[in-house]
Amino acid sequence: MKRNLVQFVITCSSLLALGSVSDQAVAYAAGPSHTAGSVSGVVRDTAGTPQIGAEVELLRADESLVSRVFTDRKGTYSFASLMPGQYALKAIGTSFIPTLKQNLRVRANTVVNLTLNTLYDLMQWTPVPVRGRERNEDDWAWTLRSAESRPLLRYLDDGSPIVVLDGAVETASAAARRRMRVAAETGGRNFDNGAARVSLAALDQSREHRRVAASGGFGLEPDGTAGVAEAMLGFRQEGGGQLAKNSVQTLAAVMVDPQLSLGSEPGVSVVSMRGWENLNLLGGLEAEAGSNEVYARVGNGDSVMAAMPFGSLKLHRGNATIAYRVATARSEAMAEGLASDALESQAENWVPVVVGRDGRLELEHGLHQELGWSTTAGPTEMMVVFYGDSIENPLLSGAGRLSEGENAGGLVLADANSGMLRAAGPGYSTTGMLASFASRLPGGNRVRLSYASGDALVMRATGTPETLAAILRGVKAHRAQMYALALAGTVDGLGTNWRASYRWQPAETMTAIAPFAIDASAPYFNVYIRQPLHSTRQGPGGVEAQLDLRNLLSEGYATYTTTDGTRLFFAQAQRSIGGGLAFTF
Repeated sequence: MKRNLVQFVITCSSLLALGSVSDQAVAYAAGPSHTAGSVSGVVRDTAGTPQIGAEVELLRADESLVSRVFTDRKGTYSFASLMPGQYALKAIGTSFIPTLKQNLRVRANTVVNLTLNTLYDLMQWTPVPVRGRERNEDDWAWTLRSAESRPLLRYLDDGSPIVVLDGAVETASAAARRRMRVAAETGGRNFDNGAARVSLAALDQSREHRRVAASGGFGLEPDGTAGVAEAMLGFRQEGGGQLAKNSVQTLAAVMVDPQLSLGSEPGVSVVSMRGWENLNLLGGLEAEAGSNEVYARVGNGDSVMAAMPFGSLKLHRGNATIAYRVATARSEAMAEGLASDALESQAENWVPVVVGRDGRLELEHGLHQELGWSTTAGPTEMMVVFYGDSIENPLLSGAGRLSEGENAGGLVLADANSGMLRAAGPGYSTTGMLASFASRLPGGNRVRLSYASGDALVMRATGTPETLAAILRGVKAHRAQMYALALAGTVDGLGTNWRASYRWQPAETMTAIAPFAIDASAPYFNVYIRQPLHSTRQGPGGVEAQLDLRNLLSEGYATYTTTDGTRLFFAQAQRSIGGGLAFTF
């Protein structure tokens, strides 16, 4: 209270002496007329409302004061007759956290618009917000979310907070809203036999509340044959008025895998059209509703079509959130426990799980409902979720080269090159709970502990030769528990982003416990590394190397021998290694 009173008195005094203080400061900075620079702009809040009477300070590179002005009734400010050079701008407003714009190069007619944030606004920007990061909220703009420029809250020597923004001039930032990324990768699928892949992703955010994202990828198998081809196009429109803010998103994804076959029919194609709307209401109420329209086909044979709705309702009260969520399908990425930032432009983020059963193409689907509570306290976040699942055609992942006779009836989807198998397990229902504890550690590192209980499908090897049909008939649902530890951070000086996780559940379980969990760790021991090799001085451009290691200890395998002597290895996660280079423009 005392501090606010002092600031109020200083502000009033400054208003009375505005003309003299400003004129003297500008005269101090003025140079010859042919070299004079100027800077002007508008001060707004995060809703875009101009701020009248906001204090704007022009600072030297060492942050000493050059001049001080106040915004007019339109929220505009102006500094004229300045020596061109490096400056900083600081904006101060009642009920707002001060904002500092550093490394500002001032020339003639420089325009810099400033945004004032409240403490509530900053909570929405932090990496671990109160409401949690929904996978379907922003992840479709997979284009370099790690390079998004976000405000950073710091504390001055006197203990007062300030929001530090990048030094880019607003009028020159349009180029940063158009980004392109090219990645070349190899490996994956299994440890010994991986394909090469090239992908391209682009984002156009030419308007303040509109974004268009697109990507394409093409794989090449080790024998030179065509691998997985995929494409994705996404659109997001944000809007709203005084009472509510909403966003409408549409996404189309296509994935073609010519190597997958179902019996004698080769080639699987999947087309997914997803649309959803988020609505933020007053009183901390947030709603989402959408649907995924899916069409899948194998060769010229069997096809399947389905509509898969989803939705959620959240109520935010202070640092706590109560949420209800319903879903009817998982994506390929969720089924494999893959992290979203490891995938980036892959359509697997959005294509539902496709499996084979008795010569038919099937979609994994069902009904998932959950009721959860989460809260934050400083750097710590806690969450508890109670869920109920009813799942049909759950994915069973395996490896092995089946003979034509063993899979003549199209019992599973099989990849002839990699030896990967995708079968449909028996449907089952379960209830359970999921709890997690996450915290930010010193040095910018993060830790997350998770626990879950519920049913999972179990495969127990008998040690005697069996037919593939008999192996699949032996799959049963069983109650089990899951424990997970995940660590992530950045290496100071090198800029290396890393993540290591270990998720344990009984070795014979072939499906995940709490399979619809958002941001769940991949099964068993995994390491993911992103190392910048070259970065541009401004914007998100640069080159980085990526390394993705999955199930390094080869845990959770159930080994079978078929009646014709084929060795099959079923596991919730196949051991794999992948890596490559990514170029950002």
